[in-house]
Amino acid sequence: MRHRFEPSRLLLGLAMIAVAVLYLLDAAGEVDIPFWLLLVVVPGALVLAGLTVLATFLARRSLGRRREHREHGGPGHGGPGHGGPERGGYGARGA
Repeated sequence: MRHRFEPSRLLLGLAMIAVAVLYLLDAAGEVDIPFWLLLVVVPGALVLAGLTVLATFLARRSLGRRREHREHGGPGHGGPGHGGPERGGYGARGA
């Protein structure tokens, strides 16, 4: 079964893995990382993942609308209200 690619989950997972690795390196004494830095990185990763969710949602909605517009007669298909020229209108000058 296939599922939809979720870039926000990938980004959040990578950020949490990075935080875990930094924490383990600090605990092992390999690097000296201030604890507050890890406390700042986690909410920052959550905010970044949230922004990625928003961008993904907007992109998918835009693509869905374009696809729906093409399937149901977009510009050039001659239907009124689809962006095509209308007969009997006032034209560009308005009179």
